[in-house]
Amino acid sequence: MVAAPAVSDEREVTVDANPNRRRQLFLGMLSVAAIALVFFGILPQFADYREALSAARGLPALWLIALGLTTAVSIGIYGLQWKAPLPELSYPASFRIANTSFMVSNGIPGGGALVLPTQYAMLADQGVKRTRATAATGITALWNVLATLLVPLVGVCFLVGNGDNTPRWWLTIIGGVAGFTVVGLLLRALVRSVAVARRVGEQAERIANRALKVLKRDRPLHWGEALVSFRESTHELLSARWAHISMAQVGVQLSQFAVLEVALAAVQRDSATSTSFATALFAFGVSRLGTFIPISPGGLGTVDGVLAALLVSAGNASAADALAAVLIWRTLTFLPGMAIGSASFVAWRKRSAAKSTHRLAVDEGPTQPRS
Repeated sequence: MVAAPAVSDEREVTVDANPNRRRQLFLGMLSVAAIALVFFGILPQFADYREALSAARGLPALWLIALGLTTAVSIGIYGLQWKAPLPELSYPASFRIANTSFMVSNGIPGGGALVLPTQYAMLADQGVKRTRATAATGITALWNVLATLLVPLVGVCFLVGNGDNTPRWWLTIIGGVAGFTVVGLLLRALVRSVAVARRVGEQAERIANRALKVLKRDRPLHWGEALVSFRESTHELLSARWAHISMAQVGVQLSQFAVLEVALAAVQRDSATSTSFATALFAFGVSRLGTFIPISPGGLGTVDGVLAALLVSAGNASAADALAAVLIWRTLTFLPGMAIGSASFVAWRKRSAAKSTHRLAVDEGPTQPRS
């Protein structure tokens, strides 16, 4: 990943527009191949697209309104991601940064390398200092990972509450709760103690170097100092805003699930069986883990295939209903963000260009007439 450029308090920030072209092209081709394989190779074997599209097109007006409202709420909550760690940001600014980041990471081949520079530049334009921008970026990314891991665990808890008391689910719950407890205690210790942060980083580096020795790539990683630096930059912000950040990230996950739940209810309205809330939440959470695999942007294709399969195997949904619900969910949670993010990016670039032109004109001053 390309490192984020330095962001000065004077807000002289540029976005690196020249990442490694070969790597970018390769990632783009890999993403397109993965998406094409799922949507045109795997899913057509799983269910008939014509039946799924027919089910989606035949939704009554009330269900369409419900889907529209749920999608609007999801988009609105998504815009809180930067307002939560940075209360000095206005909601419109947070909304623009969140959706622009979504568009860059999901719509540009190799866009993951451009997300951080873009976020830093947009935050600098809002007057956010470098230290706070670094802290907010790191915390937001970490909390997004934790929220994504939390959803399938909550889904398993609902399954057990519905009577599915198999030992594997209890083991999953115990392991998940223990894992989140350890992570929570570790984060608390890291925030409170520089010594703990350095010790944890150095221990993690030793473990990583053992693996690197096998690959004959042993080298100093300096994770101890890196973790201390992260702790120093995030201590104040995390201590004051951890609850707001947690609610925002969980809200993003649950609002996107709500779109899927309404889509399932809509396509299964006349079916003899329907997918339970617990099963849908579990399927949604497990499939979203596919976003951690950097094959396609936002897990496009891979998440959809796993989600449709789980809805059929675990949720008693027909293949056509599952595919229809997944297609509706993907359309409503992907296309609006891409459109809003594209518009936000273009508007931001135009404003930045206008500011640069104005600053240049002021620096040069009025043209003096020749004597």
